[in-house]
Amino acid sequence: MSVALRYSSNKMEAEEILNDAFFKAFSRLDQYDEHYDFKQWFRVILINTSIDYFRKYKKLAIYPSGELISAEVEQNTGWENLLYEDILKHIQSLPPSYRLVFNLFAIEGYKHHEIAEKLSISVGSSKSNYAKARKLLQSYLKKSKAVSLFKYGK
Repeated sequence: MSVALRYSSNKMEAEEILNDAFFKAFSRLDQYDEHYDFKQWFRVILINTSIDYFRKYKKLAIYPSGELISAEVEQNTGWENLLYEDILKHIQSLPPSYRLVFNLFAIEGYKHHEIAEKLSISVGSSKSNYAKARKLLQSYLKKSKAVSLFKYGK
């Protein structure tokens, strides 16, 4: 469920994605190779189901690579003290295309060329969406009460 929540904008969407992924997994159990980790196999199905969901319902508005913004390096003072729920809430508030690329790159560890291939976009669009997502997340988290409480020691 935690993976589905990261790719969705709310719990109801996450449940729908998760249900679809379980259906696909159980429908394809004959394709599972016992020499590999079942959890990882299911995770790939879940990620691909999330991508399919956004293609189907969100029309995956990916922005052109010409809109690339510079990713400023910032200090991460206090970020490690944020609660998972705080971070998840902010990830869910990202626009769908930003959220999808952010999850695939920052959390799942895909390379930009792999994301571009998976989503049928350019590598530049993948990089741009990741940079914008990161910048938005930094902005959201800076405004977050959890960050300001840590920063000022209250």
